[in-house]
Amino acid sequence: MASVRESHPQRVERITVKLVPTSNERSFKHIPSTFSPARRMYNWRHFESGDYMLVPRKVSHSEVQVDIFVDVTSTKKVRDGLRKVVQEFVKARIEKDWVGLKLSSLGRPTEAEPPSKTFKRSTIEEIMGVRLEN
Repeated sequence: MASVRESHPQRVERITVKLVPTSNERSFKHIPSTFSPARRMYNWRHFESGDYMLVPRKVSHSEVQVDIFVDVTSTKKVRDGLRKVVQEFVKARIEKDWVGLKLSSLGRPTEAEPPSKTFKRSTIEEIMGVRLEN
């Protein structure tokens, strides 16, 4: 039996989110990511509004940039409300999981292809030397 993801064409939008530390001492411990060390690839997760994937793009002492890929075929509110859905998602995650970070800005939704390859060698975690949030 084919899964839902295989039977329906996937339409994905990417929004780049910029987060900043809330203190000078790098109080954040976990970089937002849906990377699976066991599978060595980024995985889809489900939120009340649809499926998403988090891929870190830049990490520095002054900001964290994360690409949020949203499967708009699984999302109830498409395109017009997508930024609002992502903003609500980010705020909810900051309150619970992304302690030490605050929302700086949200990019515009753009059609994109999410990462699908398995990382054979260095992963972003190995390169950065930090544990990314699962």
